[in-house]
Amino acid sequence: MTAAHPDRTSAFAVEDVTTAGQLEECYAIRMDVFVAEQHVPVAEELDALDEAPTTTHVLVRDARGTAVATGRLLTDPAHPDVVHVGRVAVRRVARGTGVGRLLMEALHDRARALSTPAVRVELSAQEQALPFYRRLGYVIGEARYLDAGIWHRDAWLDLADGSGSVGPDA
Repeated sequence: MTAAHPDRTSAFAVEDVTTAGQLEECYAIRMDVFVAEQHVPVAEELDALDEAPTTTHVLVRDARGTAVATGRLLTDPAHPDVVHVGRVAVRRVARGTGVGRLLMEALHDRARALSTPAVRVELSAQEQALPFYRRLGYVIGEARYLDAGIWHRDAWLDLADGSGSVGPDA
């Protein structure tokens, strides 16, 4: 899947992570964003879910082929109508280009493909990213909590019959 942000000329390509090398690129983005920028301890950033057979990782590359964004989708066969999006990270150089929107749209597409016709996408959103998730149509919970020293809130989006498409202004 390749898409360009309507306000940008750069093209981005979304790929499913299928190799150890691609997974290492995901980890590198997460190290840049969460560990270096946000001071999340490495021990809290990487976990066993990264290599679980029910986890899907997505990687976004810019026009030069540089990996600029990643996210993961967690599924549980016992609960096929709910998926969890996490570890959504966009490198600083790609922020504001529409890559985050493209990444989330790709994760939504994969959630639809992996589950029943109606699926709820849940995530734990950093409070600084709440406006982004609201623009994507997510409902934001009221309760706030600290995760890795950063304030978060739960958010969810119900996808059904092609709903949950992300608008161009996200």
